[in-house]
Order: sequence, then structure tokens, then C-alpha cells
Amino acid sequence: MLLRIFSFLSIFFFVFHNTKCQESRSDLERERDLNIQKINEAEKILKETENTKIASIGRLNVINRQINNRQSLIKSLRSDINIQDKEIRSLTSIISSLNNDALLLTNEYADMIFNSYKSRSSLTKLSYIFSSENYNQMFRRMNYLFQYSSYRKNQIDEIKEVRNNLVIEEENLIRVKENKSILLKSELSESRKLQNLKGSQKKIISDLNNRQNKIRREIQNRKEALRKLDELIREIIRKESEILRSDDELIDLERISSEFESLIGKHKWPVSSGFISNKFGEHAHPLIKSIKVKNDGIDIQTNKSSKVYSIYDGKVSTIAFIPGMNNVVIINHGNYFTLYAKLKNLKIEKNQIIYTGDEIGDLITNSEGTTELQFQVWKNNVKLNPENWIIKK
Repeated sequence: MLLRIFSFLSIFFFVFHNTKCQESRSDLERERDLNIQKINEAEKILKETENTKIASIGRLNVINRQINNRQSLIKSLRSDINIQDKEIRSLTSIISSLNNDALLLTNEYADMIFNSYKSRSSLTKLSYIFSSENYNQMFRRMNYLFQYSSYRKNQIDEIKEVRNNLVIEEENLIRVKENKSILLKSELSESRKLQNLKGSQKKIISDLNNRQNKIRREIQNRKEALRKLDELIREIIRKESEILRSDDELIDLERISSEFESLIGKHKWPVSSGFISNKFGEHAHPLIKSIKVKNDGIDIQTNKSSKVYSIYDGKVSTIAFIPGMNNVVIINHGNYFTLYAKLKNLKIEKNQIIYTGDEIGDLITNSEGTTELQFQVWKNNVKLNPENWIIKK
């Protein structure tokens, strides 16, 4: 009986541990799938920048992104391998316990068979019963013989159960070892790809360092373009400051403003794929660390000729052209404004009512093969971090 309890407890603790491992593995698999999706997206962007054969900040950004993605993927694979190792140790332990149980049960059953053989005579059993001093004793002896027979049958069932469990756990061990082998191969493959990316990163940085004068001019041109964007949107906000009190609007901007605000962190991205290549605010330049660059929004690097969509309902306040930013569209959402720059092939007009997901236009691709959206969010005259308003990726 104690053996059965110990066997049950061993299996229970293994099942509990295995359930926890499966939950952890499910989380890791979801994280791994997300990393693979990011890698595949960035791979397409990287191929487009490579077609130009020109070292560029855009190409450096996407390689940096790929390095981060692959490092995250390798970390996830390593965590999964560690879980597999723990599972292998647990399975090995439970298999050892089951083998011991099977041996003990078999020996115990052999002893019972031997004792039964020595007293196999029906006459001996009858003598045992009828030699009782009273009816109560006779009943107890009959009951004992019956229970002994049942116990032998149960012992056989118990041996079968332990052996079946042993087969199952040995199969599980084989499966887990195979999974670990696959993960180790994946980790090795990703490590090689990571080293190749780091080699490409080093070469691009070297090439870009030889073109620092040009890069400094590009930084200055971008700074001037952002200054003009700032002047443009502030002028638009000033002109439309009374729009919420207007009675003849075709869209309820006051309601739109409230709804826009309630969806903070839940707005869809203005492009269908890509990554944030330049964050909001002031930070060091990705190559020339001594230079601080300022961004009034975020830059989203994506695929060539990607389409741009409105993140929410509103009215097209203005369409303008700014050197370095190409076509610029500003959409009024009441107290909020969104700005989309570096566009071509516009699909909208000034004062047009626009809805969530409506197409605004296509993105331009510069001479270096980089396709990037400049995206800003404002509340009245205050610049906001767009990354806080869109869904996290």
C-alpha cells in the first residue's frame, strides 16, 4: 500500500512539474513566434536596403534591429533548452522510481505465489477454516482468504499499471530529448546568423564613418525639415483652435477627441508592418554618438511602397510639401492631431472626412533604399510620444 502511495506521489509531482514546464514552454513558444515574425519582417526590409549597395543609416538601423531580434530568439531558445533539461531530469527520476516499483511489486508477488504454492491444497485451506474455535473466527478466516486472493489480483493489476506508466514515461523522455536536439540545432543556426549580422554591422559602421561629413549634412537637413514640420502643425493648430465650437461641421470632433484619448495604447499602426527606427525625443545619433538628435515623433521603417493609413477618424486639416519630408498630411481628431510625412501618391484631399484604417497614401523610398514614415501625435500644442498611443509590438 505504501509503495502505491509513493508511486502515486511521484507521478503526481511529475505531472505537476510537467504542467508548469508546458506552461513555461507555451509562453516561450509564443515569444519565439513573435521574434520570428519580427525577423521575417526585418529581413524583407534589409533585402531592399541591400539592393542599393550603399551603406546607410537605414540599413544600419535594420541590421541593429535584426541583431536584437536574433539575440532575443537565442535567449528564448536557451530558456526552452533549460526547461527541456529539467524535464529530462524529472522523467529520468520518475522512470527510475517506476523501475524500482515494478521490481518491488514483482518480488512481492513472487513471494505471494511461493506462499500460495506451499499452502495450495484446498484441504489445507478447509482445515484452516474449520479448525476455527467459533463462527466469528471462522468468518474472519474465510474473509482473510478472500481478501488474500483479491490482493493477489490487485497486485497483478498494479504491476501492469506501473509497467504501462513506465512505457509512457520512456516515450515522453525520447520525445523531450528529440525536442531538445531540434532546439540545439536552431540555437546553433541562429548564433551563426547573428555572427554574420554583426560582421555586416561592423562593415557598415566602417563605411559610414568614412562618410561622416555627408551624414552630418543629412542630420542638419533633417533638423531643418523637422523645424518646418513643427511650424506647419503649430500654424494648423492655431487656425483650428475654435473648430470644436463650430456648429456646421460634418463630423463630431468633440466626440472623436474623447474616443481618441480613450484608445491610448490601442491605436493600430499607421503602416501594416515595420519597426520603430528612431524613437521620440532627444537621444544620441546611432552612428555619431557625440551628436544629439531630436525627434518630435517616431520614424517607422518599413517595406518599399508601403501604404499609410489613418489611425483614427478625423478631418484632413492640411496637405503640404516640405523638402526632406516630401508630402505631409495632418489629420484633426478634435483636441488631437496626427501627422504623417514622407508620402507620395496621396489618396485624400484637404477637409476630407477620414475614418480609421482609411488609406492616406504610399511611402517614398529614398536614394539609399530606406522607406520610413515620420509619424507624430499632438494634443493641442503639446507633442506626445506616438509610441504610447499605438499597440505595442
